[in-house]
Amino acid sequence: MKHCLNNGSAMPFAAPGIIGVYGGSEPSGASSTVDALSNAVGSAPSADIVAQAKAAAKTEALTALDSGSQSLADAMTASVLDSSGFSAKALAESYDAITADEVAKAHAAMLKSKVSLAAVGDITDVPYQATIASRFG
Repeated sequence: MKHCLNNGSAMPFAAPGIIGVYGGSEPSGASSTVDALSNAVGSAPSADIVAQAKAAAKTEALTALDSGSQSLADAMTASVLDSSGFSAKALAESYDAITADEVAKAHAAMLKSKVSLAAVGDITDVPYQATIASRFG
């Protein structure tokens, strides 16, 4: 999902159990920035976006594998412990197997989660959290 949210005005981030977007602006542009972030999260990704996101996620994972990422080492350890083995080919195939329908379902589930907002600096023009949350049903 993280790679589906990267639309130029919103920068995605992900950590275990959380996914989101962030952006920045001058205080007077805070409302527009929040609108852009809301649109990035609220819009279901198209099939083209899903294909681009899969390629980006696969590249990120394979690059991490090549550079010895700790999170990838943890994933490999977990796969060894569950006796399923681990290979770069299997990793790539797992990303290739993701369907647009699976991403759409994940996106719909994400939108049912509670919305959080953090703002730093002059927050005079930042919309209230409840106003932002109401955009997501």
